[in-house]
Amino acid sequence: MHIRNDTIHRLLQRLTLGSAVLALAACASAPPLSPSSARITAPQRLDAPAANEASEGNLDRWWTLWKDPYLDALVDRALASNADVRVAEAHVRAARALVSVAESALYPSIAASGAAWVNAGDTDIDGALGSVLQPYTSGKTGTGYLIGLGAQWEPDIFGGRHADVDTAHALAESTASLADGVRLVVIGDVVENYQQWAGLQRRLALLGESIAVARRLTDYASARQRTGQATAMDVAKAQGALASLEASRPPIMSLIDARQRRLAVLAGDLPEQLPKMPTGVQIAVPPPPSGQFPSTILGRRPDVRARMLIVEARAARLKSLQADLMPRFGISFMGQNGQIGLSGLPGFGGSLGLVSVKASVPIFTGGLLRGRIAAGNAELAAALAAQDRAMLNALEEVETAYGFRAGLDQRLSGLDHARDLSENRAELAASFYKAGRVPLGDVLQARLDALSDLDRMEQARIAQGTATVQLYRAVAGGWGAGASPIAMSGADSSQQHDSSGSSPQ
Repeated sequence: MHIRNDTIHRLLQRLTLGSAVLALAACASAPPLSPSSARITAPQRLDAPAANEASEGNLDRWWTLWKDPYLDALVDRALASNADVRVAEAHVRAARALVSVAESALYPSIAASGAAWVNAGDTDIDGALGSVLQPYTSGKTGTGYLIGLGAQWEPDIFGGRHADVDTAHALAESTASLADGVRLVVIGDVVENYQQWAGLQRRLALLGESIAVARRLTDYASARQRTGQATAMDVAKAQGALASLEASRPPIMSLIDARQRRLAVLAGDLPEQLPKMPTGVQIAVPPPPSGQFPSTILGRRPDVRARMLIVEARAARLKSLQADLMPRFGISFMGQNGQIGLSGLPGFGGSLGLVSVKASVPIFTGGLLRGRIAAGNAELAAALAAQDRAMLNALEEVETAYGFRAGLDQRLSGLDHARDLSENRAELAASFYKAGRVPLGDVLQARLDALSDLDRMEQARIAQGTATVQLYRAVAGGWGAGASPIAMSGADSSQQHDSSGSSPQ
């Protein structure tokens, strides 16, 4: 049986006419959507003076500003092997696969089926019936086949399924942004632990110098006591200072080992597999990033991008929920072709085709659809509030990081001046000792004081490096991902997400 094209055309015409009536009924029952928009408008400039200076270059691969090839290699290895990065990348692959799942609803589903058989029989039937049927049942064989093709399609007339695709796309890109954030955290951890390891190595070297000078001072005090020029209290004081310095070595060694173990784990190795580290590392902490504007920073940061994409996903989801109130249409097709034959009997076969068109509209659902739309409205409002929170936290983090770096720069400048004074004092003491004007003990104590000031400088330099890592991590969220700056304003957000709940195109 075949259905002619004009018959199908008449069915579709009637379906279209009926859909108009159903659509009007559905629109009449659709609840209004409450308008939602982002509240936060990014400032034009940051308060930090360093951020408003002329830009000194691109911040992609910002960790290379430390100018240490070994550090660059550690970062590359961590990005390739870190467990957290691999987990995030797997989540991205899964989210992008779900986009294909959502897109599949836009296309017809087609299935084919088939069967073939061969039959051989030799049946004996007793009685009168057997004598009648014997010519047709004894030694008869048969063959046959059946092939079928079926298809179903639901046209997305009101855009609900397309909105589901938009939702899946936005969620996939949000997952990708979160993966960028994981990479950014891993990079920051590598740089921070490496520069702290290098600083601790410098502190350990200074401690060795201080212990050597303290031993000389202890020996000198003991010698003066034997000649009656020093008391036992002088010797005990020198010995106490030496013991205090020697007690400082194990904690620093433990911190060095902890930094190496952390670098091993970040690279995907066992903590016992300490990486082979270079010797004589001298890290130059780069200056704070300049030429940074709030809108540019917010457009690069993975956490803010992720929240913006979630807003898009919630808006698209709301559009999909609203489309559930509209009529739904479906077209089905089934076609079959087959042949059956028995030896000695006439065979028969042919083809069959069937096309059906259906439509449905929700009339009473007990508040199910209205409740889903109300929940979608609330989820969109929550997503917009979370976007505002992410923007505020990002701006706070950037301003705080700039402030920490500026404060440590000032502290380091003051310690550098104090170090110059203590070095000058040590040199003067050595000159006076050569002239016979001061004893050796004064020279050794002046040297110990100078080394102590150097150690305080190293501690401040380590803190400065840590603050610098946090600052670059705060402002350089793109780290080479190619994210373009996004204008962050409440007006833009309200234009993108109007009261209809539709996603921006």
